[in-house]
Amino acid sequence: MTFRLNIVIVEPNTQIKKLTEELGVYFEQNKILSPLSARIFSMLILTDKDGLSFEEIIEGLDSCKSSVSTNLQLLQTQGRVVYFTKPGNRKRYFKIASNDIFVQLDKKIEQWQKEKNIHLKVYDFKKQLYQKTNITAEKNRGLQYIENYVLFVDDFIKNLIQLKENLQKTFNSETL
Repeated sequence: MTFRLNIVIVEPNTQIKKLTEELGVYFEQNKILSPLSARIFSMLILTDKDGLSFEEIIEGLDSCKSSVSTNLQLLQTQGRVVYFTKPGNRKRYFKIASNDIFVQLDKKIEQWQKEKNIHLKVYDFKKQLYQKTNITAEKNRGLQYIENYVLFVDDFIKNLIQLKENLQKTFNSETL
């Protein structure tokens, strides 16, 4: 029995474009970023350079100047992207903000905290409702579900906070 192995060699440029699109779709579908902002952010993640120029972004995404400019401005306003210049060069270069991961973790922690608080309000409401109707909490699976869910979310928040602290320690030790 013989096997024939077909090896497909993918050009690095094609690979980057595919990954840019895949990451962009992920960011877009998860409502993290608008479509073009998601592609720009993806390019900045995938580049092996310190940053990309405005022209490189336009060329890489085959997009118009005004759209790229608008979306870069949006990313900068959100604090996700920063620009820098190089001595003797008037071009602006864009890169992901160094604290972006911490900002995103803070947003996730806040989002989960809000979800926990909403479930606690529902729990209190249902508990009062069942007390008025003489239904015991033990007989109500809805209350048990909410209790377990709140415990899960609470653990999740604690883990996100721990992750953030560990990342901060790692980043701080790398800069020493």
